[in-house]
This record gives sequence, C-alpha cells and structure tokens, in this order.
Amino acid sequence: MSQLNTAVLLICVALTTGCETTVERGLPPTTTQEERAAKLFEEGRIVESRALFLQAAQINQRPFWSSIGLARCGIARAKWPEVNVAFRQAYASAPKTPEANDLLGRTHLEAAKVATGGVRLQHATTAATLLSAASRQAPEIPGLAYHTGLAELLSNRARNAIPLLEAAIAKDPDDELALQALVVTWKHLGQHREVLQILEPLERDGRLPVALVPELVWARQALPKR
Repeated sequence: MSQLNTAVLLICVALTTGCETTVERGLPPTTTQEERAAKLFEEGRIVESRALFLQAAQINQRPFWSSIGLARCGIARAKWPEVNVAFRQAYASAPKTPEANDLLGRTHLEAAKVATGGVRLQHATTAATLLSAASRQAPEIPGLAYHTGLAELLSNRARNAIPLLEAAIAKDPDDELALQALVVTWKHLGQHREVLQILEPLERDGRLPVALVPELVWARQALPKR
C-alpha cells in the first residue's frame, strides 16, 4: 500500500470515529513560529518557510499547522514523497472537525492542481472525500461547494461537479472562480449549449469575464451550421 493510500485509510477511520460523537468545531491555534513560516511561504521563500515549519513541528506535540505548511512547501517544489510524509503527520495531529477536513481537503486540492497522472488523481479524490465530509457537517464553511466541485472535476467526475459549482454560484453570483469552473466542466463534457446559456446573458449585460471569452467563442463555433 502506498504512503498516500495509507493516508486515505487514516482519513476514513477518522471520519468514521468522528460520526460517533458530538461534532467538534474549529482549528487549533497557530504558534508565532508557524505564522512566520506561513508568511515566508506567501512571500515565495519556500526553502526558508520549510525550515521554520520543520523547527515548529519538532517543538509542537500536535503539529497540525506545521504539517500542513510542510505539505504545501512540498507541493510547491513537487516533492511528492515529502508531501506524503507531511500529510501523514497532519492526519495524526488533526482535530476531528469539519474545519480540519476542509483545510486538509483544500491542501490536497492544491496538490491535485499541479500534479499529473496518478498522483493528481489520488490527491483529487482524497480532496473530494474530505471536502464532502466537511460539507455534511458544516456546509456553511466559505468556499466549500466550489472546492468540492473542483475536486470532483479533477477526479474525473465532471457530472458530480456540476451541482456543487451551481450551488456555489447560487450562493455568490459574483464568484468568478466557480463560474469559470462550471463553464470548463460543461466544455469538458462537450455541452456547448449549456455554455451558451451561462455566458450569453453575461455578455448582454456587459459582465462577461475576459477569461471566459474563448469559451463563448468555442460554444458558438460548435453550434450546428444552419
């Protein structure tokens, strides 16, 4: 069994156990060292960030945030064995809360966006599992429907992604990321009429995002010739 498959098994055990008790909420607090490491990561100083996260992980008894940070540093450098080790540490120290499942899921989704082949699929399906679990317990978490829909799309389950992305747009009609993901999903399925139904009203109202102009052109070109 691969390291990532072992991690997925740990997730399932944690989720099952969590259903037997009252649902906990929230995330553990971050330390000053973890916050400094996160700032370095956002500045693109990945090597320095990783070193600081490693120091924090050695100090903390339950290094959840440090492990998430180490996973993200590994993702940024495409060091997949390193990513798997960090995820195992994150699962071992994660609280059994929907917020933790959401954060773990979003981190796996971050990996799926840049990985390829089987590694991409493993991270995408794991993200979908975690985000779906978070949704069942706390659907009000911001961005949850969008992230779950995107994870389903990257898991090669485009049909599953559509209602989730539609729900994200219904909740926030100005969510351009969800809109783009929905259009890309319909295009992936070869459904040009659905793309037109979404984009033409936006074009008439002068609200069509520039990034979606090529999708509108594609949909119009795909129409049968009269």
